[in-house]
Amino acid sequence: MKKIIILLFLSLLCLSTSLFAGDGDAGHAGAYLQVPIGARATAMGSAYISISNDPSGSFYNPAGMSAIKQSIFASSYRSMKLDRTLGYAAFVFPTQGNSVLGFSWLYAGSGEVEARDGNGREKGHTISENNHQFAIIFSKRFEKYLSLGFKGSYLNSTFAEMSVFSVGIDLGATLYASQLFSREKRDLMAIQDIQFGFVVKNLAANFKWNNQDYLNLYGSANASSSDHIDEFPIEIGFGSSARFFNRKALFALDVVKNLDEGFIIHTGAEYFLTKQFTLRSGYTDNSLTAGFGYVFNLEKFGLAFDYAFSSEKVEEGSEHIISFDILF
Repeated sequence: MKKIIILLFLSLLCLSTSLFAGDGDAGHAGAYLQVPIGARATAMGSAYISISNDPSGSFYNPAGMSAIKQSIFASSYRSMKLDRTLGYAAFVFPTQGNSVLGFSWLYAGSGEVEARDGNGREKGHTISENNHQFAIIFSKRFEKYLSLGFKGSYLNSTFAEMSVFSVGIDLGATLYASQLFSREKRDLMAIQDIQFGFVVKNLAANFKWNNQDYLNLYGSANASSSDHIDEFPIEIGFGSSARFFNRKALFALDVVKNLDEGFIIHTGAEYFLTKQFTLRSGYTDNSLTAGFGYVFNLEKFGLAFDYAFSSEKVEEGSEHIISFDILF
């Protein structure tokens, strides 16, 4: 009965935040980077800035990855409507001095659609969009109460025979507030593992488009090329989290501001039914999320399986996210 009451409370908490969440605008360069990555974080409503203690955490706040204590290979796939795909693979490993180094690859793409002219007539060819982010991540815990993280990315996008690239930088910090108290005081506190996270994303990122290659294939003889610059809007996020009930329950709240959009609030919760099995729920941008995770402890390595479900948003349909992590 106690566990049922706790789960009901987590669900009510996530639902209540819908009164305060703002609507996203999207439609800008790098919008695919705002789609939640990883099943655990997605199931928790993307409230992950103050946690970020697994490979998918580099997409939320690279500073949190300093908590990783063993090498991990991670992968995830998001099943989406409208012929869209989103997935990532990452490898991270601890290094000397309470630090972690990692590499990741993110892919986002759309299916092919028929190209049409201004009058809606088919032009006899198709167009598609493909996006890649290759990144290197470094995180270090400088003090018991403070970690800093860096993520440098190479970004590439192709659309209708045009191709662009850029670099981007994400900077993050995690404050482990509970470490500011002595161990004796921490053990007596009802709230455990209080953490705060801060991140700034998309620094220096922009795409410089030129349609000359497209015109060479499909344009008229008199058509002239043009240039267009798409700047990635800087995103700033702040998050907090804490554990309750002897660390069995984790609550998290994030506030994110994209400079081209309004504020978005993410909330999430996680409850450990056993050491291996976890239930999760959350709310993000007018979408309810839920999921679970299970860790298989094998002889020489561990295997973590996570699943998340995201309810329908803006008539895009519900989505399913699956993640596999191998722990060496």
